[in-house]
Amino acid sequence: MRFALALIVGKCIAVLGAFTNRATNIPGEIALKICPDLFKKFKFKGKVLAVTGSNGKTSTSNMVAHILRQNGKTVAHNAKGSNLLGGIATTLLTHSSLSGNIPQDYVVLEVDERFSRLIFKDFSPDYMLVTNLFRDQLTRNGNVDVIIEKLHEAIKPSVKLILNASDPISAMLAPENERVYYNIERTSHSTEKSINITHDAKVCPKCYHKMNYEYFHYNHIGQFECSYCGYKTPEAKYMFTNVDVENGDFMFGEFKIHTEYKSVFNIFNIAGAVSACCELGIKPVDAAQAASKFKLMKERYDEMEIGSRKAIMILSKNQNPVSFDQSISHVLDIEGDKTVVVYVGNINHTHNRDTTWLYDISFERLRDDVSSVVCIGPRAYDLAVRLSLAGFKSEQIEIERDINKIKPVVAKTKGTICIMTELYDAKSVLEVLTR
Repeated sequence: MRFALALIVGKCIAVLGAFTNRATNIPGEIALKICPDLFKKFKFKGKVLAVTGSNGKTSTSNMVAHILRQNGKTVAHNAKGSNLLGGIATTLLTHSSLSGNIPQDYVVLEVDERFSRLIFKDFSPDYMLVTNLFRDQLTRNGNVDVIIEKLHEAIKPSVKLILNASDPISAMLAPENERVYYNIERTSHSTEKSINITHDAKVCPKCYHKMNYEYFHYNHIGQFECSYCGYKTPEAKYMFTNVDVENGDFMFGEFKIHTEYKSVFNIFNIAGAVSACCELGIKPVDAAQAASKFKLMKERYDEMEIGSRKAIMILSKNQNPVSFDQSISHVLDIEGDKTVVVYVGNINHTHNRDTTWLYDISFERLRDDVSSVVCIGPRAYDLAVRLSLAGFKSEQIEIERDINKIKPVVAKTKGTICIMTELYDAKSVLEVLTR
C-alpha cells in the first residue's frame, strides 16, 4: 500500500514539476519518505546498467542511452544527471507502472559514486561502467580510497564490470567480479610525463610501490606497469585505434567513429559507451554508427557568438581539478587570442570557503597561451592569487566579484571568450554577457 501511494504521489509531483523544471529529484525524494524501501519493490523487464566515475558519467550515460535508442531499444534513463537517491527514485517511478513494473529493454542509470552503496542497497545493476576515479570534491568525498570503499559496498558479486584499462585505480575494482576492459591507443596528445599536477596513481594502488608509465593520456590515465608486483594495464576486449584528435576521428575495429568534441577525454567517454552497448548486445558496427551521431548536450559544451566575438562554454566541475585540466586542454587547442572567464564560488553543498582545490589545477599550462583570465564570483581573489603563483602577469588578470558587472570587464579583453566553469554558474555568466 505504501509503495502504491509513493508511486501515485511521485508521478503526480513529476507531472506538476515538469512545468517548473523541478521534476528530477523532488518526486523521488518524497516517494522515498512515503516508502523507504521503494527500490526493493521495482521489477525490471530488461537489464540495468549503472554508469559511475569521477568524470564523464553524464555524457557517457547519455551516449549509451542514445546508442541503444538508435538501435530500436526502449530505455529508462536519468538524462539530466540527477544521480543521487532522489534522482534515481524519480527515474524509476516515472518509468514504472503502478504495480512497479519497469518495461523498458534497458535501464541506464548515472549514479554518484559516493551514493552508489545507498542506491544499490535494495537492488543491483546487471552491469556497471566506471569511467575513471580521481580526487573529486575532497570536502565531500575524501580521497580516492574512500570512494573505492563505497563502490565495493555497492558492487555485488553478480555485477559485470566495464572498466577503463588505462586507469590503474578503477581497473582494479572488485577483483573477483566478471569484467571487460576498454582502451584507446597512444595518441599524438599523449606524453611521456604527466603534464598535470593532479596525479593520483604515482604509486601502485595494489602494493604501494612506484608506478611506471610508458605514456600518459591525461593526469594518471595511461599505459602503466608496477615493476614490483607486476600490476599493469590489463588487456582490453574493446580497443579503439588510429585516434586523430584534431579531426575527431578514430577506429573501433574496422568501423570509423567521429566526434565534434575533439578531446582525448571525450574519446574515452565514447569508447566506454560503445563498449557498454556491445556488452548489452548491440553489434559493433551499429554502436559505432550511432556514436558518430551523438551530440553533446549544450549544457555541457556549446559554441556561440557574443557580439562580434566567438564564445565557447566548456563545463568544468567545481572542486574537480581533472575536469578543469580537460577544459584547459581544450582551450589550448583553440587558435588565436583567447580570454578565459572562470567563476569560483563557495562550495554549494557546505558553503565551505576552502579553495585549496584550485592548487591542483594546472593553470600554468594557460599562462603563455591566453591574453586574459577574468576571475569572477565570491572567490575571485582566491583565483587571482592562484594565477599569480602560476606566473601570470598582473595585466593578464581581471577581477570582478559581482557577476552582474562583468560585461564591461570582458569587453576590455580580446579573442575567443572561453567560459570555463560549472553548469549553473556558466549559464549565469552567459545571461549577463548576452544581455
